[in-house]
Amino acid sequence: MTRTIAELLVERAADGFVGRHRELTALSSAIGAAEPPFVAAFVHGPGGIGKSRLLHAVLAATGPGVRSIVLDGRDVEPTPRGLRSALGRALGLTEAEPGTAAIAAAVAADPRRTVLAIDTYEVLGLLDTWLRTAFLPALPASVVTLFAGRDRPSALWHTTPGWTDLVADFRLTPLAPDDALHLLRARGLDEPLAHRANDFARGHPLALVLAAARLRADPGASPAPTGLLDGFLGPLPAGTVPVVEAASTVRRVTEPILRAVLDVDDARSAFDTLRALPSTEPGADGLLLHDVVRDTVGQELAVRDPDARRAYRRRAARFFTDRAGTGGGNLWQVTADLMFLIENPVVRDACFPSTRPGFTVEPARPEDGPAIDAITARHETPDAAAALGRWWARHPETFAVARDADRSVAAFVQIAERGTVDPALLDADPIARPWLDHLAAAPPDRDDRVLFMRRWLGRDSGELRSPAVSACWLDVKRVYMELRPRLRRLYSSVVDLSQLGPIFLPLGFAPVGAPVGPHQPVWLDFGPGSVDGWLGRLVDTETSGDPPHPGHRADPAGARRAATARPRPLQPRHRGTAVHQREDGGPARLHHLHQARGAHPRGGGPDRGRAGAHLSAYSIRATGWRDRPMRRGRRPT
Repeated sequence: MTRTIAELLVERAADGFVGRHRELTALSSAIGAAEPPFVAAFVHGPGGIGKSRLLHAVLAATGPGVRSIVLDGRDVEPTPRGLRSALGRALGLTEAEPGTAAIAAAVAADPRRTVLAIDTYEVLGLLDTWLRTAFLPALPASVVTLFAGRDRPSALWHTTPGWTDLVADFRLTPLAPDDALHLLRARGLDEPLAHRANDFARGHPLALVLAAARLRADPGASPAPTGLLDGFLGPLPAGTVPVVEAASTVRRVTEPILRAVLDVDDARSAFDTLRALPSTEPGADGLLLHDVVRDTVGQELAVRDPDARRAYRRRAARFFTDRAGTGGGNLWQVTADLMFLIENPVVRDACFPSTRPGFTVEPARPEDGPAIDAITARHETPDAAAALGRWWARHPETFAVARDADRSVAAFVQIAERGTVDPALLDADPIARPWLDHLAAAPPDRDDRVLFMRRWLGRDSGELRSPAVSACWLDVKRVYMELRPRLRRLYSSVVDLSQLGPIFLPLGFAPVGAPVGPHQPVWLDFGPGSVDGWLGRLVDTETSGDPPHPGHRADPAGARRAATARPRPLQPRHRGTAVHQREDGGPARLHHLHQARGAHPRGGGPDRGRAGAHLSAYSIRATGWRDRPMRRGRRPT
């Protein structure tokens, strides 16, 4: 059978592979065994440590009785639909969106052992629970799955009953000195230069490769005279440095992307220059600048020339937003490109995590009910807890929980599509009433999707941000991905706007209706462009300093309504709070929140005050409204 170019690339990558004898032997032996000792293996370590090279070396060492399927997480939409579609294409299935059963049947139809290798797994964190609990268990027992990524596996892979003895864990560290010197000699350095290079790189494979390139160009130079950045950029001509800096601001690089970011008519020469660098590699949808290089160069640019970096990001965002609006390119590519440009961690970490997640989010189980009740009782008023209890009783399938290492519930979130919620439940819930009134006054288009996120709470933090709550928020972004490009609105509620305002309002959230007890109902309008349009506006806001306009920048009719609407003040009991809801149901003006320190809005004790912490003098600008004089003569703080 004729070999593919992909198979040839794997072989060539393996030709230059050095070291990792223990890991290579263990993985290759398991794949070749009649009964593998594990069905899932995690290869993990810092960027540039050689995870991808090890993965390719293992696959190259397999015999003809093994079929390899290789996916790069950067090319896969982080939803079950996206992964199944990518696997379907790799298996040659004709269905655009095959189900899990179809994937399993296609794998089982081939008598060979199947190795599923997923590289850059850290960007698929939203799928981790689904893979462990639903997808992998549905595959034939002969399948061996290899994950390569920066993060070690979630503890639940080792503690979930049944998985404990079926998972292997390989942490990569720098190469041993002999292996490092062997690699450098293979890169053309003599013995003295190889020792100089390794004195700098200390066995880190990517640093070894970059140091070798520098010393080959100038044997008299230091491998990295002033640190890692010079090690990356030092050997480059002065005219090439801005090209690398511009490339460091985007997820991937193509000639049209580079042309837009550099604001030039012809970027062919710049693209060819990037392609020739040792720190770039071809990907499925463009050149990829190695993440260690990209992050180092990008962080330095942010300090040295923040205006240039903002300009690069702004141009890139406009390019990708235009692509999303015209339907150009793969929808997930554009979404990932836009999300990469965002610096707000509440959004960006969903696909480009900055830290290793310490909690695993998965669908709630019936036995989680007491834990959810306990968290709710601790942080909500009795009436609010009873209302949320009715949601759990009627729609437990809409709850997800964040579990810590011992599998206890550390936080939960509830989220559901509008059409799946019992209308009687909504009618009986005081917090949902402003949502329904808003939907009636300003109905979305028939095909638009609407989400209700009734509540999220952490065991210790209540609604405030914590690692467990952040894990729940990231899982909500998975729902966003699944519902685009028709997701238009999200409705929710918050209590402590003094803490959550700086997080939520820059994302475009705005009050809807008057407060219901301590709760302020809020909404987020993604706009006509759905998630991608919203992401584009977030980048535009971050790079221009303009306040967000939820949906209205791309919606002229909405903008006209906003310009003519008359604010309606809140009830007198909230007269210390300058929060206004417009009569057309559009985004509100939220200027000033005040409540006496020590007073609890629900009348509970100090412990109850955690979730609904008191509001002190605070100023929040939202939805593009100009500030006006504060009530009671207070100044924003």
